[in-house]
Formats: sequence, structure tokens, C-alpha cells
Amino acid sequence: MDINSDISQAARGDHNAFGRIVVVHQGKIFAFLGRMGLDSATAEDIAQETFLRLWRNANQFDPKRSNLTTWILTIARNLALTHLSRPGRRVEIAGASEVEDTASDALQPDEALLAKQRRERLHAGLNRLAPVDRSLMAASYIEDLDLAAIARIEGATPGAVKVRLHRARLKMRQILEEDDG
Repeated sequence: MDINSDISQAARGDHNAFGRIVVVHQGKIFAFLGRMGLDSATAEDIAQETFLRLWRNANQFDPKRSNLTTWILTIARNLALTHLSRPGRRVEIAGASEVEDTASDALQPDEALLAKQRRERLHAGLNRLAPVDRSLMAASYIEDLDLAAIARIEGATPGAVKVRLHRARLKMRQILEEDDG
């Protein structure tokens, strides 16, 4: 079964097809939301709401406009930005203890410590970016999406996304340089 077939079947109420979509996309959506600055519990809630909306609106998916992953990431992004814009919300980028450890076993203790410190510094810097900038950085660097896909998620042109991404990179560089200060 291909994913477009699954979304068509899900639109007709096929729970198994919908389940396959969730299995394929849940890890990516959860990681994306974590990089947006949401704690694990909130990311889980928003991921669940994302898939609920996908189920309710599966018939609105148009494979000519975007691929399914882009469409799902757009839903998750919009829900995350709504949550992050609420007054009194708590934002916390997952620390190294919550992020999957991908370090090689061959690292020496001092190298592992430096790598951990770099990750923590990067997460702290991301936390200081505006939510819309975090969204761009997550889509570009963590999800490795191209400008066209990010533009569809952001509801902008690829040129506008390129400019915004450049500005977000500059802000991130400035934050990291200030921390080095």
C-alpha cells in the first residue's frame, strides 16, 4: 500500500489505513514538535490533536498540492504556534536527557561531554528564538525539508522562506555568539 492510497482509504473511514499513516508519521511529528519548543506532554497532546484533525479532514487532502508529510507537518505547526502564542504558556526545548542519544560509543569521555554541551547550547539557543523561527529551523535542519516543502507548511513562497530562514540563522548565530561572550 502506498501512503496516498492509505489517505484515500482513511478518508472513507478505514481505521487500518489511518493507523498505517500514524505509524509512519508519529515519530517525525513528535520530534518536530519537540524542536518547536514543546515539552514531551504538550508535544504528545498536539501530535494527538494533529492526527485527530487528519482523521476528521482526510478527505480534504490533495496530493497535487503537497505530499502527506508536508500536510501533516502543516497541521502540527499551526497547532504548535497556537499553543505557543497563548499567554502563560511554558516553553522548554528538550534537553540532552530527553533527546535520543546518537553519540558513537567510540567517543572519549571528554568528547562526549563537549558534544553534550554543544547540544545543550544549541537547544538553549533554539529556545530563545521566536516560535515561527523555531518552526523554520526545525523544518529545515531537523526534518531536512526543501524550501518548497517548507513554503507549503509556512503558507509562504519559497523566496520568502529563504529570506526568513536566513534571518533565523543570523538570529541563532547572534544568540550563540552572545552566549560565548
